[in-house]
Amino acid sequence: MQGGKLMISTTRKSDAGMYVCVGTNMVGERDSDPAELVVYERPVLVRRPVNQVVMEEETVDFLCEVHGDPAPTVRWRREEGELPRGRFEIRNGNNLRLFHVKEQDEGTYTCTSENSVGKTEASAMLQVHVPPQITAKPRDQIAAQGRSITFQCGTTGNPPPAIFWQKEGSQVRH
Repeated sequence: MQGGKLMISTTRKSDAGMYVCVGTNMVGERDSDPAELVVYERPVLVRRPVNQVVMEEETVDFLCEVHGDPAPTVRWRREEGELPRGRFEIRNGNNLRLFHVKEQDEGTYTCTSENSVGKTEASAMLQVHVPPQITAKPRDQIAAQGRSITFQCGTTGNPPPAIFWQKEGSQVRH
């Protein structure tokens, strides 16, 4: 306090409230009209999204819990493109849920929380594992003894599958 001034150097949420200036001397006391102090808080992440590894077709939740005053808005985005159309929802105003995830949903998902006094962001990675699929099957071959033949095989999966050959009835892998 200095003369007729009250200075609060580093305001805290607990400083919010009504303030009255009181003038007093030996013959009386007089109060001013009250003045209100509102202390806004920039968004603070209470719960951040975490990296996740899931199997395709599963459901995945990314959490983003924030506090702030005024109440922050929360937006989600995907760094690599759009959120999966028709397969996501925002729950409780903050949390992102993805349904029936696909390999192409892999990437970084970011929640942005913003109010009139600040902004904060947090990101998490999604990795989607896909079991191996045979995309090109080997075809029957007929060869004269001593000739070379080639069997073709193609696979997909995530992580990309290793390919090896096995002769049925044999324990030996080639």
